Amino acid sequence: MAMRFSKNKEFAVLLFSADHVRCCMFRRDSKGVRLKAYASCEHDGTDPAKAWKQVLHETGYSRVCPLMISGALKGGTFFRCTGVRLAPKAMRNALEFELPQRLLQDAGNHELEFVELAGDPGSVPVNVYTFPSADLENLAAMITQSVRKADYFIYPLLALRESDGPVFLPEAEPDFYFADGEWHSADELPPDWFSCWDRELRREFILPEDSSFQPREWLGCLLTARLAASDDVRHTFGGLNVLPKQLRPSRLRNQLRLTALLIVLLIANFGWGIAGQLSQHHKEYSSLVAARNRLRTQVTAAQRKLKTAEKELRELSRVVNQSAGEYDVIGKLAEFSSVLPNNVMVMNLRWTDSSVDLTMRSEAESLNVPEMLRPLKFWKMEQIQQRRRNNDVTSMIMLKLVPAEEKK
Repeated sequence: MAMRFSKNKEFAVLLFSADHVRCCMFRRDSKGVRLKAYASCEHDGTDPAKAWKQVLHETGYSRVCPLMISGALKGGTFFRCTGVRLAPKAMRNALEFELPQRLLQDAGNHELEFVELAGDPGSVPVNVYTFPSADLENLAAMITQSVRKADYFIYPLLALRESDGPVFLPEAEPDFYFADGEWHSADELPPDWFSCWDRELRREFILPEDSSFQPREWLGCLLTARLAASDDVRHTFGGLNVLPKQLRPSRLRNQLRLTALLIVLLIANFGWGIAGQLSQHHKEYSSLVAARNRLRTQVTAAQRKLKTAEKELRELSRVVNQSAGEYDVIGKLAEFSSVLPNNVMVMNLRWTDSSVDLTMRSEAESLNVPEMLRPLKFWKMEQIQQRRRNNDVTSMIMLKLVPAEEKK
């Protein structure tokens, strides 16, 4: 997990040594990176975790703030080499291949961290710090006892640039100082070596003005903070991942969870919007379907009414268009009734423009219908059917008459 501490408003640096612990709290604001608080505590080595907790408490550290642990491990070795610019994993593999030559021993049980400096991609200076795996286990135990979690362990000299002057950190290496990419005996250290550092540190940080703060005593913390806060040094935080994952805070994972939650909320909000639009469209569609069904019902009813009206119109037209002679219906019926004997009853009669259809019932044993109808003036018989059921004295007569003048 790579992380740029320069993007955090606050971060803390805890520097440890065999008998001393220092802690600095930094805050980035519009004017620069400010040393917000600092504290130190000596200890006799019996309970260093207590000293760690004390200085963190005095500086106001909280676990939401990134924390870098700095210092020198017992079997650690720092050096600078040159190589081509590579991805962090490939660079680590290349440095592990070079370690046996640097350590003059098997490097199988060693860990390393590195920082690439600015330079030509084909010839990149690389600061490297390597140490036995057992030292890392001891450091992890100390972190667990004191602060439980830490973001990185950083050896302070990893922050050095090629342009930096000599640097002497007695808490890291009491017998040597580092300059021009190499170690030199502390006996040869120039007396005014820190003057350039004092100017450099005050240029990069907003430091306390009171006389109780001496930048030289806090050089290790300030160098580590420079690595975290500077945008000038080209460093790869992928080369600093030496702490076990269970010791590192899940800051990025929390950010990813928050980002994922925001994405889910955005998708849900978008989904609710789409669902709302679909629901509205469905309501409108249902309303249109209901309106269509109502119109269909109304059209069907109107069609039925139209058919009834057309039928009534045809019947009315038939009545209106009847010939004048047909107005003497009563006289014609009276004439027909006059020829019927008493034992004949008309059961059904249908009158049209061209004929009269009758159904009659008679109890006469024999009835000569044609002879019975001969006296009619206006009618002629055209068809006749006469039936009598077995053992039934009643006969049914179906008769069709036509006007006498139409008789052929």
